[in-house]
Amino acid sequence: MDIKRLTRGEMIAGVAGIALIVITVIPLWGSVSVGGGGLSIGGQGLSEPDYSFGLWEAGVFGILPKLAGFVGLFTVILVLVQATGATRPIPPVTYLGLGLTATLLMLMGVAVGPSLQGGLGGVVKLTRGPLLYAGAVLCAVILFGGWLHLRGEDTDFGNRSAAPPPM
Repeated sequence: MDIKRLTRGEMIAGVAGIALIVITVIPLWGSVSVGGGGLSIGGQGLSEPDYSFGLWEAGVFGILPKLAGFVGLFTVILVLVQATGATRPIPPVTYLGLGLTATLLMLMGVAVGPSLQGGLGGVVKLTRGPLLYAGAVLCAVILFGGWLHLRGEDTDFGNRSAAPPPM
């Protein structure tokens, strides 16, 4: 694997994708505060008054943030393929499209937020956690890396000077 083959945009997108994958397993994506009764999430009863959950917790998050995590994983795989010396280059717009998709999915996940499916026996307060917002930022960093990679490939959509080349 030769990291020198990667552009700055590919490196930024790859590092952001790795960070996104890592934070998906940390249980700070949201929290549940229970007052006066019991609560069950995904069939598991909770006796603690406050409970933090991760992205992959059953029955809490919809599919949108999870799909954004998979897009981050796919971005990392493409960057690794490029670093190992792919026979055909990956089109520059691919990273931009992956970053845009991941960012939109994660922002929709932030807007919808977590929801509970299960028995609610008391007053329940469900909040978004800091890693939900950090995931959205990391998806935007993947988008930024894709944009940098696209600009570095001499496809800057007409930002060239209008002067003809010297003779």
